[in-house]
Amino acid sequence: MPSITLSNSPSGPIVIVWVGPSVPLQQALKVAGAAVPPAIQGSFLVDTGASLTAVDPRLIQPLGLSATGTVLCPTPSTAGTAVPMFQYDLMVYVPGAGVGNGWFVEAIPVMASSFAGQNIDGFIGRDILDRGLLVYNGSSGHFTLAY
Repeated sequence: MPSITLSNSPSGPIVIVWVGPSVPLQQALKVAGAAVPPAIQGSFLVDTGASLTAVDPRLIQPLGLSATGTVLCPTPSTAGTAVPMFQYDLMVYVPGAGVGNGWFVEAIPVMASSFAGQNIDGFIGRDILDRGLLVYNGSSGHFTLAY
């Protein structure tokens, strides 16, 4: 099982993530002769408290994607009241050590949520973490993602 081990940042376990149109959408665009928007890089917090992966609209907007629906999300800032959030089908890639040795998720519904002022562009939730292994070693200041 491939893995990456990174140092914790002052903000917690942060990984570089590339997001783009889902692979099925990329294939449909190619068949239609349309351009496939390039993936966009961001910094994401690994968040075991989040059931879904979330991406800042600043990363989604340049992809030119339409929302595939909405999902109700209770948040601390809304006192636990569920609010509708737009949902998008994306490809998610966490680069690993060496070329082509990363964690690749071809298609997953993510919710759009603003992370303005938080020094991150999104978070990786349990919908992705459930597909791998996370070891958080606070005493050593490292975390490992295996996939």
